[in-house]
Amino acid sequence: MIQGILNFQFILNQEESGEIEPEFRPIKLIFHNKKFNESNYTELISTNDIFGIFYQHTTGIFKDKGAFSNFYTGRLKETPYQVVSYYRQETDSSKYLTISFFELDDEVEIFQDLLNTMAKRLLLIFKKLININPLKQISLLEKIHSKVESELKFTIFQIDRLSQLDKLQKASLIFHSDERLKILEILRERPIAKKELKGILERMKPNINIDVLLDPFLELNLIRRDWIKGEKDKETGIVKNQGEYLFLTKDILLARLPNENILNRLRENKKNLYDIYKDKVADYFLTYDVNKQSVEELKKISGLLLNPDSYDFLALMRNSYYPLDKLPKIFSDWFDIEVILSTLEDLKIVTT
Repeated sequence: MIQGILNFQFILNQEESGEIEPEFRPIKLIFHNKKFNESNYTELISTNDIFGIFYQHTTGIFKDKGAFSNFYTGRLKETPYQVVSYYRQETDSSKYLTISFFELDDEVEIFQDLLNTMAKRLLLIFKKLININPLKQISLLEKIHSKVESELKFTIFQIDRLSQLDKLQKASLIFHSDERLKILEILRERPIAKKELKGILERMKPNINIDVLLDPFLELNLIRRDWIKGEKDKETGIVKNQGEYLFLTKDILLARLPNENILNRLRENKKNLYDIYKDKVADYFLTYDVNKQSVEELKKISGLLLNPDSYDFLALMRNSYYPLDKLPKIFSDWFDIEVILSTLEDLKIVTT
């Protein structure tokens, strides 16, 4: 579960003695976990950890002039949370740090697209702060800070929605992840020791959490976990092949089917459209082979299913048809209907 998203500006304060005192000054602090607030946010993250994250972003500056990393993912040292942080340095050298907090067993990778979208929106806002005099343009500054607050709240709302996955979205977690696709590939061939599987996956991505990777398989009842006693070597007395093993009990795939509901409604109400739509559906499924879908295609489709807005849009289109200029206005302000329609048409999921 997301704990909150905190936004800071890096400030260098000059003391009366002439010494420079660095500070991360809060701009907006938005909490999802109600036990945190603006007066106790240091229980969520310490000052040392904030500077540690800043260092992770800016280390590259000392290697290549002007270089830095916009995103960083890692665990905090002084509190039991993991973070995804976004760093932005503007042309006037102002520096902003936006930190999203998650529990240690959260799979933060599935939220990355939402965090990328937030970062793009914040980028536009930070640029507006460049030419503002905070002493003379207080009203304008407050409006911009209010926009930051809205962005953080909306992102938390979207992440919370994505945290409550249905079965189709849990299946999408498998097809959207290289590591989970590897698990599925191996288990289709043979049972495997959990320890051996972990070793294979760590060659793909160091420091993986295999229990998190296995979650959707277990929640969908696709695998069984059993403890195998192993065999004792008569000469050495060493027990071999002992440990926890994983068995695939049900296979899984993402498959397309003709939308019978839409076909029936068109036949009853829009006979002229029915003939056109029926022919397009027939042409597509004439050559469609569920076993020949590319990994790239499966990742694109599963990515759409893991985006709350595009998932809602797909659910809407699954149940009815609409004129392009009369699509229901049920989506977020940042939902780009033209982009999602273009993507769905490219994947031949919808037609116009």
